[in-house]
Order: sequence, then C-alpha cells, then structure tokens
Amino acid sequence: MKIKRYVAPTMRQAMALVRAEQGPDAIIMSSRSSAEGVEVVVSIDLSQQTATEHQVKPPFKDPVHTQNVNGYHAELDRMSNEIQAVKRLLEQQLSGLAWGQNELAEPTKVELMKRLMKLGLSWEISQTLVKNVGQQQEPDQAWSFILQEIETMIPKVDRDIIESGGIVALVGPTGVGKTTTIAKIASRFVMRYGAAELALITTDCYKIGAQEQLRTFADLIGVPVYVANTQAELFALLDALNMKRLVLIDTAGMSQRDLQLSQQLTSGHAGADKVRNYLVLSAATQLNVMRDIVNSFGRVVLKGCILTKLDEALQLGNVVSVLVEAELPMAYVSVGQRVPEDLQKMTAVDLVDRVVMLGQQNPVYVDEQLYRIGMAKELVNGQ
Repeated sequence: MKIKRYVAPTMRQAMALVRAEQGPDAIIMSSRSSAEGVEVVVSIDLSQQTATEHQVKPPFKDPVHTQNVNGYHAELDRMSNEIQAVKRLLEQQLSGLAWGQNELAEPTKVELMKRLMKLGLSWEISQTLVKNVGQQQEPDQAWSFILQEIETMIPKVDRDIIESGGIVALVGPTGVGKTTTIAKIASRFVMRYGAAELALITTDCYKIGAQEQLRTFADLIGVPVYVANTQAELFALLDALNMKRLVLIDTAGMSQRDLQLSQQLTSGHAGADKVRNYLVLSAATQLNVMRDIVNSFGRVVLKGCILTKLDEALQLGNVVSVLVEAELPMAYVSVGQRVPEDLQKMTAVDLVDRVVMLGQQNPVYVDEQLYRIGMAKELVNGQ
C-alpha cells in the first residue's frame, strides 16, 4: 500500500485529480484545508493499480456511475458548507468567551475598545490601540494617549500635488467626485502659477456628459482639455505636454469590481511610472466597502488619496481605519461643492478631532449581547 497526497484550490478539483489517476474506488484517508487550498490524502493499492493499468477502458461512461459521482460532489459541497458554518459559529462563541474573560480581567481595555468602536474605528485598529494600555493607567490619561497614537499612525503626505506638479491621475469608483476635485485642484493651481502651466486630460469616454462637465470648468479658468480614448493617445499627449508644470488626468469612474479596472489607462504600461495615481474616496462610505475599493484600486500604484463628501459623513473612524491599514496618505479633503474653496488640507490632528466630534454626535451602537456572542466585530466593521 502507498500513500499519495493531492492538492488543489477546491475540494471538487482535488477529487477530480484523485478520480483521474486512481479511479472512482480510491480510498480517501483524510482531507483538510491548506495554504494551497485543499489537501486530500489517498491510499493506493499497488497490486490493484497494476491490474487496472492492463485493463481496457470502456469506450463510454456509465450514466448511472456519472449520476452517482455528481451526487457525491453535491454531498461533499453540502458537507463542506455545513463544516464552514459550524467553524464560524465556534469562532464567534470563542470570541464572545474571550471578550467576557477580558472584561473581567482587563475592564479598562474593554471600555477603551468600546469607546474606540463607537467612533467608527475598526475592531482590528481598536485592539491594536488598547494593547499597550496598562491596567494602572487612569482612563482619561489612557484615552489621551490613544488619540495621540492614532495621530501618529495616520500616514503623512510627502508631496503636495499643486506645489510639486508633474503628472497626476485621479482614479476611483463612479460618483465620488473625481471631475469636481480635478476642477478644484486646477483652480487652485491657476491662481498660483497661471493657466499656461496647466493641462487637463480626460480618459472618461463612458459617462454621459463627463467631458462636457470638465470642459465647462476648464473654459472658466482658460485651460485646454484633451481627450485620450486609448493608451497610445494618452502617452502621446503626455509626451506633447511635457513642458507643462502640472498635467491632471480625469479617469473613467467604474465599480471597484469592474473587470476593466486592470485596463486603466494609467497602469501597467510603459511610461506609467511618470503618472502619480491618487484614489478619490467618499468619506460617507461603509468600512467594508472602503476596504474593497482600496484593495481593488490598489492594483495601480497609489501615491495617496483625496477624501470627498466629508460634509456628508456621519462617522470618520472608518476613514482612519482604512488610511492606517492601507498606509495611504491623505492629500486633500473636500467638504462641499464650491470650487475651489471646499478643497482643503487636513492634518492628522484635525482629522482625529473630527473623528471624536462625529463619534460623540453619532456613536456606533453595538448591543452588549453581541459582544457576548462574538458578533460585535462583524457589526462594527460593517458600519
């Protein structure tokens, strides 16, 4: 007898490998999840395998056998789903048990955790912040220390877009205000350096009226707008405009799950290293959605982000959590529709002050029972 190990991304694929090599009567000794996916260990009868190799394979598939195999796959899938559900339930129960033990052993840390999560910060960031709090520390003193820690964790911007110039592209999902933000940056730049030093490019050939909106802004400040429909046109324009102090590129807005994302004109091509990409992100977005957006648009190299709709956000703890987790500097914030007045810089201190203020006005409420059963993390991170 011999043991053989099969590894595949899913249980279905692993079983297909086993059947292809060992036939439908292979003896499965064990199966488990692994870093590569699913690992299946099979017992091989060498004598039976040798005899099987000399047999002539039937020229057709037995429909009854095929039906049995399909039923076997369905049963495996059902069992796998049930096991995963039980695993999640156990994790939640253990989480709730650990929370109860911590509440008894370290009540100060638990109260600080709740306080942070009421501000909208993620479960993970909140845990990191209270980790080094001593039990002998006064709660108010510990709270002040934690707020200072948040300020130091927020990444700092090393280059200002308007002052440093270069080629800058704004990327992000639809409806976050990329075109309006371009207009605000352009207006600020023209007031400082003049219209002759600026050029605007749009690659948005999808949204109806997008080019007209940008042209209207550009006409008001006397700046030309160029249209690039292909990557070749874009890089030809960049070569032609290389004497400009600042070139701003308004890209097409699309869902973070759109397959066209990998074909963004400002990524993955020769000459793309000239372009500095900034993610435009609405502050009035749930934490899980923000994370999804940042992960998806992170396929292009992001130099920082611009936060819009700050005036519409009820919480900003989600913003801080994403900035810290993704190590994403905050270039500007937009607090309204006025051009260019509502484009501002915001320091880490000012952002944290605003987080606390909004958190006190609109605290995230988590029922105490959810901590006990380990469900608080899902609720807090879903805000």
